[in-house]
Amino acid sequence: MAGEPAVTSKMYLRTCHWIKISLLVFVLYWLSASTEELNSEPTNIEKRSGIFTDSKKKQTSVSFASNHFSQDIRLDSALNESILYFKRTPKDSKFRFAQTEYSREEVLQSLEELQQLIHDNTNEEIQNKIQKHFHLMELSPAEGPPTITGYYEVRIYGKTKPEGEFQYPALSPPTSDSLSVENPKFFPRERWKEKSTWEKYSKPIIFLRLTDLHLAQLEGSALVQTETNERFRINYAADNGKDYISPSVFLKGICPSLKPYHLSDCIQKKPKEVADAIFKNPRYIFFERENLSKSIPKSDESVLGPFGSQGIRLVSFRSVAMDKEVPLGFPVLLSFESKNWSLNHHLVFVHDRGNAISGVGRLDYYLGNENGVEEVANNFLTKGKVILLLPKKKNEKQLDKENKSNEKF
Repeated sequence: MAGEPAVTSKMYLRTCHWIKISLLVFVLYWLSASTEELNSEPTNIEKRSGIFTDSKKKQTSVSFASNHFSQDIRLDSALNESILYFKRTPKDSKFRFAQTEYSREEVLQSLEELQQLIHDNTNEEIQNKIQKHFHLMELSPAEGPPTITGYYEVRIYGKTKPEGEFQYPALSPPTSDSLSVENPKFFPRERWKEKSTWEKYSKPIIFLRLTDLHLAQLEGSALVQTETNERFRINYAADNGKDYISPSVFLKGICPSLKPYHLSDCIQKKPKEVADAIFKNPRYIFFERENLSKSIPKSDESVLGPFGSQGIRLVSFRSVAMDKEVPLGFPVLLSFESKNWSLNHHLVFVHDRGNAISGVGRLDYYLGNENGVEEVANNFLTKGKVILLLPKKKNEKQLDKENKSNEKF
């Protein structure tokens, strides 16, 4: 019994030593994991944008009640793009919606007033003041709420010369002499896969995989990186005027997934079937090259996207494509709820068109080029509310003032 205290003391020291080692290992592991997480590239759009959230926590920070507009660089950029677009139009330009016509000055003034009130007012005041400056017209088709989808900018690799899979050129708009019997601009897609055709009438910008060319033409632009790590953008420049036919029509039962960005997987197993399906789409898009180093800093690429219609730069989460009946540059309040996220009176601008975007209230929401955006965009289909903001005429504003003055008495 006399040796018991010594044994107990040794056991106590060993236990303490073991605990210290265990704690040290845990701390080192935690630090390692933390460093890895900080340095790793996010793999989905939730981590990069902060816009998409868990379905149990609906995104509402973009509503009037909770969003601080004055600190939103995307909103500032999108509103400025609309203003610049109207400033580029001739001074006598007219813009029509329904039965009402608006002058260039009326539209510009309304947008500049919108810019001012966003910067000078608290969030609670913005909604009321928007209603004072604009007519709020809800756009809704007869069959029900408007359909809302999403689109994005593709990121792809390309080769400066045809090599391996990279055999398909992204082409600049074709040219032809006045003596030519046919206009190459209107050739169907089948003609443009012939080297003799594009060598004669066009110039290749970059050589791509067939499925990547299809994606770039479907979305209207792409960020390209070459084998020499050169980076640039290809923007929509022209099209052949043909209607789009989805390759998925011909690939049912052939490809496990008919999503456009999954065709690159299917073409590995069914190359002939996928290639034939893509070439059965007669619509062909031509591009122009934009050197990013001269136009957009790398840090701004996720905010300032490709050119939409009429040279308007698309801004992620603030630009939309709508039917041609809705004037370009006009502001819209967008609301919807989908499986994973929602918006409430989110201020966006009509900056783009689309061959498949037609009908009252039909809207395609530009989601940018962040990692993981293709998955979100290709699964995004919902119904919602689309409210077009129309400028109030001078006489209407004066009448509002008089009515307000009369109410005081």
